[in-house]
Amino acid sequence: MNRLAYGATLALIVTAVLAPSASADVGGGTPIAGAASAAAPAAPAPAVAPQVSTTRSVSLTRRQTRSVQRRVNVRPDGKIGAKTRSAIRRYQARRDLKTTGRPNLETLRTMRLAFADAIERRMSKSTSAHASVPDATPAALAGALAATQSAIGSPYRSGGTTTAGFDCSGLMVWAFQKAGVKLPRTSFEQYRLGTAVAQEEIQVGDLVFFSSAGPGASHVGIATSPTTVISATSSGVKQHQVDDGYWGSRYVGARRIATA
Repeated sequence: MNRLAYGATLALIVTAVLAPSASADVGGGTPIAGAASAAAPAAPAPAVAPQVSTTRSVSLTRRQTRSVQRRVNVRPDGKIGAKTRSAIRRYQARRDLKTTGRPNLETLRTMRLAFADAIERRMSKSTSAHASVPDATPAALAGALAATQSAIGSPYRSGGTTTAGFDCSGLMVWAFQKAGVKLPRTSFEQYRLGTAVAQEEIQVGDLVFFSSAGPGASHVGIATSPTTVISATSSGVKQHQVDDGYWGSRYVGARRIATA
């Protein structure tokens, strides 16, 4: 199924189950790896390949390097010298990123540089880091979306995976379980699934990640439109914008886990 056909199919399925909801202002969090829901049904775990490191230094073209230098207020000469490394280190420290002093995916995404997606795809090919999720069909995604929307208004609870209280990744685990799809427990593991999607190409059902609860993909929601997601924020499960003042500055990336 090509991209247009997939998008049209999913849009038809979800039209009846999605409706606009209130906007959120604050982010939620993700528990430590290993936390699990007592009610989780038995299901085969997805085969997850090694993760693309978001903090490993990446090679940039001179043009890309100049873009990074402009973000850190260094003369854009296209070379990663001592001044540029110091400026990148300061930038990373101010934003609670790993202070490597070198360009990496985490830093490029925080800078909102469009070429980060292409670099991730290149890294993914070299490390075979893409992982698929069993049976994440358009129908399954529609079921997960419907479950997520039904949870709107549920309270936030660190480590929560039930309607008594959710954290961000726990909400995704619960919603996809309702649709018969088993996801890894944490947002960081969920960020390893599927394929990278550019922000302007987000579709309903994509997982969207933010750095609102620590560096990297520490918060996750599910797209309800190209510009909105539902996630478990610190003030409860809500629908909010992808690119408003709070969330836009913390956007990390999006992943498409659907099977065509």
